[in-house]
Amino acid sequence: MSTPNFEKLLKAGDLEKGRAEAQAALQNNPTDRRALLALAKLAALEGDEGQAESLLQKVAGGTPDDEADAQLVRAALHMQKGEFEQAGAIYMKLSEDPPRAEALYGVGFFLAEAEQNELAKKALVKAVEMEPEVGVYHFQLARVLFALSDLKGAFDHLEKSLKLNPGHIPSYVVFSIALQAGGEPDAAEDILRQGLKAFPDEPHMLEQLSNVLAGKGDINGAAEVAEQLAKAQPNHPSAIGNLARFRMAQGRLGDALSLCHALAERGLATVQSRSVEATIYEAMNPPDIEGAMAAWREAAHLDPEDWRAPNNLGLLLMRGPEVETMREGRDALEEAHRRDPSRPEPRLNLALVCVKLGEKARAKEVMKDLVSRAATLEPELREQVERLQKQLA
Repeated sequence: MSTPNFEKLLKAGDLEKGRAEAQAALQNNPTDRRALLALAKLAALEGDEGQAESLLQKVAGGTPDDEADAQLVRAALHMQKGEFEQAGAIYMKLSEDPPRAEALYGVGFFLAEAEQNELAKKALVKAVEMEPEVGVYHFQLARVLFALSDLKGAFDHLEKSLKLNPGHIPSYVVFSIALQAGGEPDAAEDILRQGLKAFPDEPHMLEQLSNVLAGKGDINGAAEVAEQLAKAQPNHPSAIGNLARFRMAQGRLGDALSLCHALAERGLATVQSRSVEATIYEAMNPPDIEGAMAAWREAAHLDPEDWRAPNNLGLLLMRGPEVETMREGRDALEEAHRRDPSRPEPRLNLALVCVKLGEKARAKEVMKDLVSRAATLEPELREQVERLQKQLA
């Protein structure tokens, strides 16, 4: 039995054409199981559980292949609901003899999420070998190969992913991130501009392009792209916060603050917008210390896992002349250190404020880890660690 064209379209990533052809097939034959399964799969991808289950009920009693496809739809529904154990069990079962490529892809995805990249690679290589025309399989394999430092293989599969499915947005973004990380910012910019020709206001590509341009030192270009993103997503807090960041970098502090205040007034302040606000308050002449402290505290509250806001709050407080203010700074730095114990910056800053407060024992305790890995630190941090170590000796 030949594969219906709507199934080929869905595998190629052309969801709308695939949907239209499946619906047309269903109009011609209301019991067409392949069309019903295709539409159920689309409903699952869109999170429409009721529609997906309704369609699955209509395909009961089909061939073993039909039943396997129905199980794959149920796995997708489990994924949407965060029921990863149930989804994984289905993928594992269907990846066994005879294996199904889509199930192998699911197994590879789960293994990659668990950072078992060698095993993920085996599953994904097999999926690609079985169905080399499915772009998303190449994309996921590329991500795993990047994690395994196989850059050439990763780039090869990203290229295949885009060739097979030029509309796959994540491929452009990941390709750009990899090129930028590899020291090729011009190529990273080019791949995004290529994608933006087809999808001019695509937010993920616009955000990454603004980051690439900023990395190249083109702040005005980055701000221009950030403004385009904000226009495309006028109610999206991260887009507005991103624009505020670049307005600040341009020296347009009033504009940046206006954007931050507008978000706050709507109850949509983000860590980024509050951090921009705090940075500007600190840079004022004279500095607005109270405003900066309030903004850093709010930023720290908005993301209980981010170390930067409590670290910056601690740096601000530890400069204060009053002992009580310095103690507040120490507490903020303790929190920053708790949030990310591996980060050297809050650890070093915590040791510094402990020295200022005469708490040498705590400073030495905090410094142990930094001293042991001083050779791996950035030169500036390493110099500060060495100076403080001599001071504590």
